[in-house]
Amino acid sequence: MSFAKKIQKIIELEEAEQTDPWSNEDIRPVPEERQTWRPLQYIELWFLVNMNLSTYTTGASLLASGLTLAQAIIVIVFGNLLASGFAVLNSVSGAASHLGYPIVSRSVWGMYGSYFPILNRILLSVVWYGVQAVFGGKMFYICLRSIWMDIDTRIPNTLPEGIGITSAQFVGYFVFNVICCGLIWFKPGQLAPYFHIGSVLVSIAFICLLGWACGTTSGYGDVWKQQTSMSSSELAWKILSGMMAVIGSISAGILNQNDYTRFAKKISHVTWSQAISFNLSSSVVAIIGIVVTAATQQRYGDGTALWDLTGLFAAIQDQGGPRARAATFFLGVAFIISQCSINVVGNVLAGGLDVASVFPRWINLRRGAYILAALSVLPNPWQQIASGSTFISVLSAYAVFIGPMTGLLCVHYWIIQKRRFHVPDLYQGSKRSVYWYNYGINWRTCVAWVCAVLPSMPGFVSSVNSNLKVGLGASHLFSLSYVLGFVLAALFSWILHVVFPYDYQEVTELETQAMVIEGVTSDPPPIEEYNGNTKEVNSTSVEVPEEKRV
Repeated sequence: MSFAKKIQKIIELEEAEQTDPWSNEDIRPVPEERQTWRPLQYIELWFLVNMNLSTYTTGASLLASGLTLAQAIIVIVFGNLLASGFAVLNSVSGAASHLGYPIVSRSVWGMYGSYFPILNRILLSVVWYGVQAVFGGKMFYICLRSIWMDIDTRIPNTLPEGIGITSAQFVGYFVFNVICCGLIWFKPGQLAPYFHIGSVLVSIAFICLLGWACGTTSGYGDVWKQQTSMSSSELAWKILSGMMAVIGSISAGILNQNDYTRFAKKISHVTWSQAISFNLSSSVVAIIGIVVTAATQQRYGDGTALWDLTGLFAAIQDQGGPRARAATFFLGVAFIISQCSINVVGNVLAGGLDVASVFPRWINLRRGAYILAALSVLPNPWQQIASGSTFISVLSAYAVFIGPMTGLLCVHYWIIQKRRFHVPDLYQGSKRSVYWYNYGINWRTCVAWVCAVLPSMPGFVSSVNSNLKVGLGASHLFSLSYVLGFVLAALFSWILHVVFPYDYQEVTELETQAMVIEGVTSDPPPIEEYNGNTKEVNSTSVEVPEEKRV
């Protein structure tokens, strides 16, 4: 065997997984024996995904924008109500068809066109994984510091100043990534025990933190007393902008929630369970962040609000004794579990499925997840965080592009395709597929997405570069970015499919007849999904002329 053949044998998946260039085991519909997720799993999933350090500091950005405490809480609650609604609306198609986000995208964008939204989701997975890994690494550093207070002396800093991380913290970052790599080995359906244990531990940790902060405070800081001098009109737009920021921070998770709802046993298991757990977990944790920061501001921050939980724990260790250090250690372990959840479950496993859909012959979900974890180092996430809150704001503002993508998925499933998928065609990369459209791309979807993104683009550019000023109208449009993009994309897509109709059922029947004529349908009828019910497709009987019979 030649060297090239040996290399190919190593990197290609097992023959059993190599069905064709458009499919492998991880991206095919979830078989019935693996459809085991019930409401409890989705409740625990969102508790783990939302109970993290990023959600905890949500209040910081809202108060920094000039909102009062009461106004920030209103923004948090109503922003999460909207976000949970979008999450449920977009996730039903996965529970009904047992298909993941990359495959559902093929029905919307076309077989080749789907690469665009998939690559966008891969990019977000890489960047967000790196950011959350830095947060998790710093919390691991806090655990090490609770044991060895002189850890910065034991591991002297040899990294450049101002990059956002020290050598000791980088050790924590490395160990955190090793832990994540261990969890990546398991497929999503195998993580139920982790959900059970992790959600309970993290919930207890937040309750203990809140109780301790309120029970031992010597006075609340000025976080409670912050006032606003904005006019009523300016305040209204600031509240709307804050809601979009809340949605934007979890917009990538909303987009690909099908990757998890495809494991649902019933459609009803993903509706009320997600609606309640999403809003409850995210809102409660953000409000806890505000209360704990206010309660510890005078005692540990000397009047400065310590929004960063790792900074607060370090101050507690410096001012407290062995008991305080032990408390920060055990709380730190719980928050490491929560960071592993948002990183592994929310980022790389979903992103790994996206990579598997792009290169199904060589990459499965597990390989894709490891590739994304490795690539997350390239953007130097610790340095991006050190540059201030601008980087996180830009990531949240990326919802300008994600909102329309989510709107397209929803309008196609609920209205245009009438909750129906022709599953075999989703794995057929040729003109025989009903989802081939024009040269593998659904131009209607592309036009609708561009039209939905354009109104918010000036505001997005200004948010990336504050030196570029835009008019008040453009700023207001950006304040509605996610909802505006979602609605416009859905509306334009629906209009284009009405003006330029595409009959999915008729095209499927014509292609079936063509395959009969060409002698392709010698195998049993394919399997097709209608509203989550698997059934055989009865091929239309066609009289084949003698000269065309094979």
